[in-house]
Amino acid sequence: MLSIAFVLGTRPEIIKLAPVILEAERRKIKHSIIHTGQHYDENLSAQIFKSLGIRPPDYNLEVKRKEPYKLLSGMIEKLGELYLELNPSIVLSVGDTNSVLASSLACIQNNIPYGHIEAGLRSFDFTMPEEINRRLVDHMSSILFAPSERAVINLNNEGIDSGRIHHTGNTIIDSVRIFGSMINEKETKSADDILDKVKEPYILGTIHRISNVENRANLEEIVKSFIEYKKHPSILLIHPRTKRKLEEFGLLQQLNQNDKVHLYPPIEYLSLLKLLKHEKCLLILTDSGGLQEEASFLKKPCITIRPNTERPETIEHEINFLVETKSSRILQKISLILSEDFEYRFATFKAPYGEGYASQKIVDLIESNFKLLSFEPPINYRSGSKSFNLLEMGVSMEKELIEEEFQCQIISVFDENGNPKMIEDKMKKGDRVRILKE
Repeated sequence: MLSIAFVLGTRPEIIKLAPVILEAERRKIKHSIIHTGQHYDENLSAQIFKSLGIRPPDYNLEVKRKEPYKLLSGMIEKLGELYLELNPSIVLSVGDTNSVLASSLACIQNNIPYGHIEAGLRSFDFTMPEEINRRLVDHMSSILFAPSERAVINLNNEGIDSGRIHHTGNTIIDSVRIFGSMINEKETKSADDILDKVKEPYILGTIHRISNVENRANLEEIVKSFIEYKKHPSILLIHPRTKRKLEEFGLLQQLNQNDKVHLYPPIEYLSLLKLLKHEKCLLILTDSGGLQEEASFLKKPCITIRPNTERPETIEHEINFLVETKSSRILQKISLILSEDFEYRFATFKAPYGEGYASQKIVDLIESNFKLLSFEPPINYRSGSKSFNLLEMGVSMEKELIEEEFQCQIISVFDENGNPKMIEDKMKKGDRVRILKE
């Protein structure tokens, strides 16, 4: 009998896993919800389960250690013990946090299949702990659920078995679709209180990334941009860690004294969606990954205060803009965006993360593959190890015929200009195909 263990530890993970949990409930699949305790307080975790219609976690590991390596080791130990007790068919988690890394490592040690939702995202910035986490997790996963074609290509290029990779879309879009439709049915008191106070069109901001929050110079520049922007009010949702650092650096009082900046603690997800979707929301100013996707789906321009992003599709379509952490650059970009009409850009924008049905695809794949999710024993390579070759296609040819003819597995494909492509059912003339010889 199929059973799923969902592991989560932060607010974004709850939001992204909620549609998959709801789909498992709808299909009456046995499942457990495990909270690592990475972020656990009333605003960031407990309250959100109720607002999304998800039952509270069945297990809260309460691992609350400040040092990352102690946090990680504590989660691995407790998760490993719990997995042995529950013996799930598969463990699922989403994203790139320490909770995700811990859940996959505990699976490997206990020989339990692991599925990674949001696989294949890459910033190529190895100074980001999240980039290290997501790469490690992808290579440990039994099955990978990629949110976009670019994510699939990234996984192909890293040599991950294409049979384990599935293009599903991103569950955050499911959350926007499902929970966005509930806004008028459920209470959104936090958003209503904010909108009652902020009558004018506004900028919605969130800042929480370590590189911005714990770097005093960066945080001062971000605060300066909010204070110096006078044309419209800003609604700034402040993560507890951000608030602590604002207080420590003496910046919180500056924000509080500015009548154009409205500070609020994190709000329930339906209220956040209401603020995002509202016609008075002009743009998003953030360093969050998920908000970049939500903004693109809701057709709101976004400024991302980071040097890079693992959501490059939004940058390429010029609906999301990377800005360095300088107040002059941020203010310049705000003015530029608000002086343009973005309707034409969104009219031609094809949503790269799906239309909001990723959770159904994920559960379909698990139900049809759960008996085959464990890693197969390695084959005997004639060369002693893996041997890769490159084929240049002189004619179009079916993928299945290529693999049969050359006794190989297609690993990645590049067009005639050397650009990576999705592995499709048929290779085109001029394609360069990287194969793994058996």
